[in-house]
Amino acid sequence: MSEIYNNNNHMIRLSSRVRYRAVGDEGILVHLENGRVLVVNEVGLHIVEALDRKTMTVAELAESVTRAFEVDAGEAMIDVKLFLDELHGEQAIETVDASGNKPAAG
Repeated sequence: MSEIYNNNNHMIRLSSRVRYRAVGDEGILVHLENGRVLVVNEVGLHIVEALDRKTMTVAELAESVTRAFEVDAGEAMIDVKLFLDELHGEQAIETVDASGNKPAAG
C-alpha cells in the first residue's frame, strides 16, 4: 500500500482522464487515454462519486464510507486504502498536497 495514503497533508481527486457512470449498484470507469475499463462495486462507486465532487483525504473518504454503509471505521479505512491503491494503479486518481500541488510520489 502506498505511503501517500498515510500522509494527512495529501488529498485525492478523480483524474480528469477518467469518466464514470453508475449502472445499478455498480460503477463503470473508463480511462480516456488508455481505454481501460474498471467495474466497481457499490462502495467503490460511492468513493468515485465522492472524489468527483471534491478533493478528499483518505480519512474523509473512510468516514464517508463508514457513515454511508454503517461499517466499522477501521475496516472502512483498510478497504478505502486498498481501493485507492487499485485506482492509483489504474491511473484513475491523482494525489495533491494541501496547497493543490501534485507531490512527486503522486
